[in-house]
Amino acid sequence: MKTLKMMIGLGVMVSAATAWAQQDQPYFHAGWKMLGAKAVLEQNHAQGQAQQLYYYNQIPKTEPKSKDDAKAMVAGIKQGLSESDKALDKLKADPEIARNKEAVALIDSIKKHHAKAHEVCGMAEEACEKHHPDAGPNETIQDCCSDMWHEIDAAKADMAKLLKLLKIDKLEAPPKKGAAPAKK
Repeated sequence: MKTLKMMIGLGVMVSAATAWAQQDQPYFHAGWKMLGAKAVLEQNHAQGQAQQLYYYNQIPKTEPKSKDDAKAMVAGIKQGLSESDKALDKLKADPEIARNKEAVALIDSIKKHHAKAHEVCGMAEEACEKHHPDAGPNETIQDCCSDMWHEIDAAKADMAKLLKLLKIDKLEAPPKKGAAPAKK
């Protein structure tokens, strides 16, 4: 009986060690890293575009501005949020991640923040259509940009938690040409 318990315990330890070793292999999370990096990159782009639109709106009316510039920034915000959501959807579709309730909850929370930012983006787009660029700052556009920026910032906090949970919180730079890949 004692021998049987020891063998079972040893089997569990070997299985756990094997699983742990596989998890640390660089190829194991390569797809996750790529999707995580894509989601982060697009999210940061959208937040940067919201900040840019905020300051663009404050250019004095003595300076020439174009509605096309504002439309392009709004389109950039929408595209960044959509691309980030696509990467998150692919990540969530992975069977291993789909079984992780905490990861799924974080992805849902991130997408909820993105949806709110996307909704506010639509309001900013409407305000840009109605507002003449030379009329000076528009409070609605400023408020929308602020709301978008803060919603995306909340999503970024959840994204950091998600990447840490998936053990891909550090997205390494590619090695220099001819250099060996970094060991974990």
